[in-house]
Amino acid sequence: MFEKLKTIFDKKIEEKEEQFDTLQIAISTLMIQTAIYDGVFDEKEKSEILELIKKYFNLSENQKKSLFEIAIKVNDDSNDMQQFTRVLNKNLSEEEKLIIIEMLWKIIISDGHIDDYENALIRKISGLLYIDDKYVGQIKKKLITQQ
Repeated sequence: MFEKLKTIFDKKIEEKEEQFDTLQIAISTLMIQTAIYDGVFDEKEKSEILELIKKYFNLSENQKKSLFEIAIKVNDDSNDMQQFTRVLNKNLSEEEKLIIIEMLWKIIISDGHIDDYENALIRKISGLLYIDDKYVGQIKKKLITQQ
């Protein structure tokens, strides 16, 4: 299993004539893992992920859909998130990782409900990204007050 995922990350993935790099796939897959973590993956969360992917990576409609489909497949074949956070740690600054945390909170908040499992997930991801809980809490508070 790990070798299969390693192969995915060791090369660029092409689908429907689109190429996506390891970082794009890792971020998109973390978004999907965040959305499905509470056992419900609804249209609001899917829509939020698609818009975040489009905006963050500056993609066209077709590109965002292709990247989303690839991330779904990668997620289905993965068994942990450390492989994805490792990619982020190698490629992103702390400020960029905070942007990713903010996007993950947006996904969680999009369905109008934050449960304890989702809070624990964000704490786990932020820990794997070496982000202080203080900043994670500030992001959460900011997004909740914006609603």
